Amino acid sequence: MASSSYIAAIPVSSFTGLQHYPKLVQQGASSCRIRVNKPAVQCVSTTNSKPESDQTVVIRRSANYKPSIWDDDYLQSLTNVYTGEVYTRRAKLLKEKVREMIGNVSEPLDRLELIDSLQRLGLAYHFEAEIKKTLQNVYNNRDVDRSWKKDNLYATSLEF
Repeated sequence: MASSSYIAAIPVSSFTGLQHYPKLVQQGASSCRIRVNKPAVQCVSTTNSKPESDQTVVIRRSANYKPSIWDDDYLQSLTNVYTGEVYTRRAKLLKEKVREMIGNVSEPLDRLELIDSLQRLGLAYHFEAEIKKTLQNVYNNRDVDRSWKKDNLYATSLEF
C-alpha cells in the first residue's frame, strides 16, 4: 500500500490575523506547507520586494553627543565618607542591638513581625543564625500555645 502525503497551502494571513487587512496581504505572497503524514513542517515564504538599486538610503544626521564624564577613573576618584572606622563600629553596635531585640522578644507574633521587618529591610543576612533559631523555636512551640494565631489571618500568614 503506497503512502500518500497531503499538502495544504495555508496563507500566513490566516495565522497572523492579517485577513482583515487585504492591502497588507497583497504586498507579499506567503504560504506554509504542512505534510500531514510526516512530523516535519515546512514553511515557505516569498515576498515581492524592490531591487536594492531602487531603494532609497536614508542618511541620518549626527547628534554630536559629547562623551560622558562618568568614565572609570572619575568613578574611582569619588570618595565615600561612610567607610571609616567610626561607621564600622557604629554598624557593629547596631547589629548587636538588633540581636538583643531578637532575643528579648517573647511573643511569637512579635518575633515573626520582627523577622519580617528585617527581611523587608534587606538586613536578614546579618542575623541568619538568630532568625533560624527563632523560627525553630516558634515551630517547636506551635502546638503549645495557639491563641496568638487563632482567628488571625495575618499571624497565620507570617507563620507560614
